[in-house]
Amino acid sequence: MIIIGINMLDLRQSNARTVLWSLRSCRTSTIKDMAQLTGLSFATVGNILNSFVESGEVLLGEMHSSTGGRPSQAYSFNAEYAHVLALSARVRGEKNVITACVGNLYGEEVWKTEQYFDTIQLTSFEALVAASVEAYPTIRVLSFSLPGVELDGVIQVNDYRELEGLPFAEHFQKKYLLPVLIENDVNAAVLGYGKSLKEVSVIVGIYFPRHFGPGAGIMIDGKLLKGACGYAGEVDILPLDIDWCSINYEDPREAGAAISKLVSVFCSILNPEQVVLYGDFFTAALRKAIEEEFPTPAIRNILPSIVYRNDLDSSIHTGLITLAISAYQAGLCIKP
Repeated sequence: MIIIGINMLDLRQSNARTVLWSLRSCRTSTIKDMAQLTGLSFATVGNILNSFVESGEVLLGEMHSSTGGRPSQAYSFNAEYAHVLALSARVRGEKNVITACVGNLYGEEVWKTEQYFDTIQLTSFEALVAASVEAYPTIRVLSFSLPGVELDGVIQVNDYRELEGLPFAEHFQKKYLLPVLIENDVNAAVLGYGKSLKEVSVIVGIYFPRHFGPGAGIMIDGKLLKGACGYAGEVDILPLDIDWCSINYEDPREAGAAISKLVSVFCSILNPEQVVLYGDFFTAALRKAIEEEFPTPAIRNILPSIVYRNDLDSSIHTGLITLAISAYQAGLCIKP
């Protein structure tokens, strides 16, 4: 017979994480309510919360009075105990821009800055990361969105050719001793967009940046679909015989025919409930042309709800901050 012992340290850490992140979900609670929520004993929850008060991860709140009993101490999750950094590189108004956003542990944006560049290189991110870490030394995770494909921390394909082949993640991990996450820009946007939705099982987001070919992000049951090598959503390799960089996006007939063909591909393969089209050119005439150009009755019969968005910045930042908080919650960060 093999006897498997329980690692008490792991058990205590698991219980502590359960209490801390359950408190985050309700923001403020008492020991009694947290014990009921987590299924742990009153004494265990009390000890855990008090240890988090000592570390600063939990703050003491007001005393809650109860009928016929002693007042109960309230405990509040300290969302400012640690922060995460989200950086996105994009083209905006003919210019390259990198935006840096700092989020707290509730996912709320607390600080933001951006800088324009003639070209985007690895060094382009340096000043923004440094400024962010200086403003918020409590940053515990770095997350980046880039327009292309990353595999094992190395940039495989990117709209910014200077980044291709570089060990992007390793560079910043070594410099800041923090975990680094890299996500495709449209994947991050779809994740951020989907965060606000309920009961939408399949979402496809497609971004049309004009200067480069479009890219797509796919989310199924709340999880991103990246494919075996991260190439899911790379529209440029689809054999559609469309030169996306030479299309006149101001011509509803020309652009509408191309975009409806692309949407049809995703409809026939994934049958999404929603398709989000990101771009700065979706006039009323173009929207009408897109929906009139779907090539077959079968596609029109399964046509999903189409949502048009002018810009994907806010969705990207929400998605990156969500990913970074998940990494922090999983214990991937380096504690101070």
